Amino acid sequence: MESSGLLLSVLPGFVLRGGFAVLCGGAIGVERERRGKPAGFRTNILICLGSTLYMLVGDLLAGEAKAGVDPTRIAAQVVTGIGFLGAGAILHSRGAVTGLTSAATIWVVAGIGLLIGAGFPALGLVSTVLVLLTLELLVRVEPRILGRCRMGALDLRFDDPQGRTRAALVFVLAEQDPSTCHYTLDTENGQLRLTLRYCEQHAAHHRYLADLLDVSGAAARPA
Repeated sequence: MESSGLLLSVLPGFVLRGGFAVLCGGAIGVERERRGKPAGFRTNILICLGSTLYMLVGDLLAGEAKAGVDPTRIAAQVVTGIGFLGAGAILHSRGAVTGLTSAATIWVVAGIGLLIGAGFPALGLVSTVLVLLTLELLVRVEPRILGRCRMGALDLRFDDPQGRTRAALVFVLAEQDPSTCHYTLDTENGQLRLTLRYCEQHAAHHRYLADLLDVSGAAARPA
């Protein structure tokens, strides 16, 4: 009976905090999904909800033990563990590092989850709004700081045995920002044709071109 009473007493708070975690993680996940990032909608929801659950566990244990339990120790372990997940979102290729924004977003979403789990869902919601403003508005402000993109074009032909080349190209292109990387893939005269428009103004926006040209069987022609 005592355990049932405890369950009933913590259930409303659990539902409230869990709901806020799903809402906040989902809002950030939608923005990431829209940009084609690997850590998207479901991933960010699970990160935020999982961090909330760990923090709730710390609170419950501290409440049961009354003394000698520090819930912040669980939070510290979440921070450490989320670093491994963030590291997995970072890719290193030919001297270029990508995925840093995704890794930073994962780190912040975990922090939002801990904040909600600690009993501050309103602050978690405010933090979510700040993250979305950072991800959305700074993309629009960036051209004014660094200069607008100047678009170039490439027309590439590839041999495509068993569709392996198409898969390799999609793997590289799917990671890019759609606003600076527009492409179509077609089959023409037995070869795979990639028509690509890319930003040639900023080096950070076209480092992936080296990876495309490394795909076997590539031959560039004027677009």
